[in-house]
Amino acid sequence: MSYRRRKYKLLLCACAVIGVYYFLGINDYLNSRSFEDGFDYPLNIDLQPVVQEVLAGKKPSVQPINYYPYRFLTNTGKCNTIEKLDLFIVVKSAMNHFGHRNAIRLTYGQENLIPGRIIKTLFFLGIDDGYPKSETQSKIDEEMVQYKDIIQIDFRDNYYNNTIKTMMSFRWLYEHCNTADYYLFTDDDMYISVNNLLDYVHDVAIPTSIEHGDMNLYAGYVFQSTPQRFRTSKWRVTLEEYPWNKWPFYVTAGAYLVSNKSMKTLYAGSLFVKHFRFDDIYLGILAKKVGIVPQHCPRFHFYKKKYDKEGYRDVIASHGYEDHDELIRVWNEQNNIN
Repeated sequence: MSYRRRKYKLLLCACAVIGVYYFLGINDYLNSRSFEDGFDYPLNIDLQPVVQEVLAGKKPSVQPINYYPYRFLTNTGKCNTIEKLDLFIVVKSAMNHFGHRNAIRLTYGQENLIPGRIIKTLFFLGIDDGYPKSETQSKIDEEMVQYKDIIQIDFRDNYYNNTIKTMMSFRWLYEHCNTADYYLFTDDDMYISVNNLLDYVHDVAIPTSIEHGDMNLYAGYVFQSTPQRFRTSKWRVTLEEYPWNKWPFYVTAGAYLVSNKSMKTLYAGSLFVKHFRFDDIYLGILAKKVGIVPQHCPRFHFYKKKYDKEGYRDVIASHGYEDHDELIRVWNEQNNIN
């Protein structure tokens, strides 16, 4: 082999190594900071006394940094009541998921489902580029007139705006419907058992001897994982965005439960915590900043749990129900509806 050919091969190998090093984000992994050595995230202050000022209706001693400049385009009379709610179901829905919403209305979104329990359900949507004249928007307008269960917000509804959708939902609840004991946040492709959920919160509340809603409960399937640094990944996070080698403990975003106290605390805290584009991670950061420990409940399934009648008896949530007929069939069978 000639010297020139060997040199050429060495150059190719060096380029390949550099390419792998670059695209895998190895440098970012090597230079990330240790989470255990003192996590912080802006604002780098003790948030808990500031949150208490907000919850007490006082002017906070620290200037908020994170108020989303969006408007609620619709409203509803579902909370025009002095009655205390047992559960409020917040469904994060995509604009064109008409079938998903109808399937939910026929299953776990029914509000008179459980005798003696007061439950409300609302769908939260953003807008598209054609708003207010797109064909999708016209159908949504008709849907809102018929069902009066949609809160639409004037931000562009896409994957990277999920945190906006989530925290605007928190704002709406905080300002318009802050009387529920518990709030379930769920994507519109989840199977949900409201009966199992209420049994779970009963079991959680009773041993603590704390009134329903007054505990700091933030529950679901809990993870602690590492940031994705691959340059080709849609989940890539740079060191500038987040310099730590681990996320705080967080609950996967498909479905999670918060108590009344936690809903208010998390919303108040969000005013002082820098925006982050992944909503489950952002809530995990928020929870750590305000002193709420996520509670793991394996009955929330972040994947699609294979269905069988007995195996679903204790399931609270399961992901991946894009098939509307399947959701209705499974839900009906679990609730003994022919």
